[in-house]
Amino acid sequence: MLKIDKIINEDFSFREIILNRINEDFNNLKSYSLELRFMEFTLAVRSIIDFDFNQAKQHFYTASLLDKLRIEKFNSSMLDYELSAAMYPILSDNEDLIKNYSKLSYNPWGKMPGMEENVMNGKDAIWCNTIQFFMANDIKGIERNLNIIEIKTLPKLTKNQQELEIDYLFYAALLCKDKSKCEELLEQLVSPKIHKKRNGNTVLAQYVSQPALGYAKLAWRLGVEVEVNSPLIPKEILPIEPLDNYEIPYDFLRN
Repeated sequence: MLKIDKIINEDFSFREIILNRINEDFNNLKSYSLELRFMEFTLAVRSIIDFDFNQAKQHFYTASLLDKLRIEKFNSSMLDYELSAAMYPILSDNEDLIKNYSKLSYNPWGKMPGMEENVMNGKDAIWCNTIQFFMANDIKGIERNLNIIEIKTLPKLTKNQQELEIDYLFYAALLCKDKSKCEELLEQLVSPKIHKKRNGNTVLAQYVSQPALGYAKLAWRLGVEVEVNSPLIPKEILPIEPLDNYEIPYDFLRN
């Protein structure tokens, strides 16, 4: 049995407990949504292994709904640090979800600034926000953020964050629709050293590379049909082919 199946079996044994607790008190979702989201991502990867790319899109869709709810109902600041998760709507091919996700933001609370202030100051939120602008095809927003990243973000990257310059260069290349440059940068993201650093789960990292897979899919959305010679970016999921129907598997998401 693949190690990923062991993870799935363990997740399913815990899922009913989680769902019961959420149904008892909706506020428990704040604590348990990450476990559910991780399970959906794991199932998406398992579907990719099985070459069931439609089912993978469904799981990416559900994972995105969970994160969307976290932001809207609990003012989660996940857009500060969940860059790979921000790719799930893109990988789902669900146009309504992508449109809605592009508008998500968290508000200030206490002494903590809101997302827009953090973006303008070049803080970590700027990476997800730039992806949101690509989702919305907001050229002015992308150009604004690239300028902020260049002036405020890149000079302050720590030694442990230097590979984020690849992300910045990819955004700039994608904005210019420079296919060869996009492919070159994606190759860097799936190189062993950077892939290992950006993909912490050693089991799932054997099969997909994030955010590289999401970036490749984003490029296809914009008409830049990149080709990357790596099994970590399965080419079969890159064409834009929305499902005829997307299911909402959890009652609390339907309500």
